[in-house]
Amino acid sequence: MKQILCTIAAAVFLAGASAQTRVVAHRGYHAKKGSAENTVSSLRNAQELGVYGMEFDVNLTADDSLIVFHGPWLKTIDNRRIHVQKSNYREIVANPIENGHSIPTLREFFRQGQKDTHTQLILEVKKHATPQRETEVVEAIVSLVREMGVEGHTEYLSFSQHVCRELMRLQPGAKVTYVNGDLTPDELKEQGYAGLSYNLNILMNRPEWIVRAHELGLEVTLWMTNQPDIVEWGIRHQVDFVSSDDPVMAKETIRKHQ
Repeated sequence: MKQILCTIAAAVFLAGASAQTRVVAHRGYHAKKGSAENTVSSLRNAQELGVYGMEFDVNLTADDSLIVFHGPWLKTIDNRRIHVQKSNYREIVANPIENGHSIPTLREFFRQGQKDTHTQLILEVKKHATPQRETEVVEAIVSLVREMGVEGHTEYLSFSQHVCRELMRLQPGAKVTYVNGDLTPDELKEQGYAGLSYNLNILMNRPEWIVRAHELGLEVTLWMTNQPDIVEWGIRHQVDFVSSDDPVMAKETIRKHQ
């Protein structure tokens, strides 16, 4: 009888642990002194912090270089604004960003990602000008992911349904999550998505979508969760992930409540 009770207790504990809300560092842990968003530094900081993963943004330049940058606009050192998808890599990389950091290539970013396979690389493919160009972006990303052997800890996000469909086509079995907020959980399930990552203004007005998503086996990410009360709301509604620019605060809030 004691063994049976211990087994039941262990199962309950594991169920609770698996349901715990986890933290995604939005554009990395860039709030740390000397860092900057979407840089190798912010990824390294996120790895050291021990969050579930880091969300970051990828664009394809005019000369077909994959860069980690939110964009699409970049302010140059001579105070011009250039569109990174319409500019060449050399022009882009010549312009330092916050705290003197350089915009990394996706290859440089993955090199840091290889050092800690416990930190998920949550890659958002930005929208590009045409479906054809978006296909080219996805092809280049999937090729590099395979070359560098990071398939096992790379996940994908996009606001573009075309990008998402291409990701699922070119990398079957990959975890692909939709971000735009205009599809119901049932529609997402029908189309093969692994989950939804929706803005707090959507999910806080449609909390039943969280319940339905879980019924369908979909994971739910809430963003942006830059205040403790928003993180707490996510915990109460059992979202799987909170995406935050302040991952330290998010981790501490979860620790206090769970």
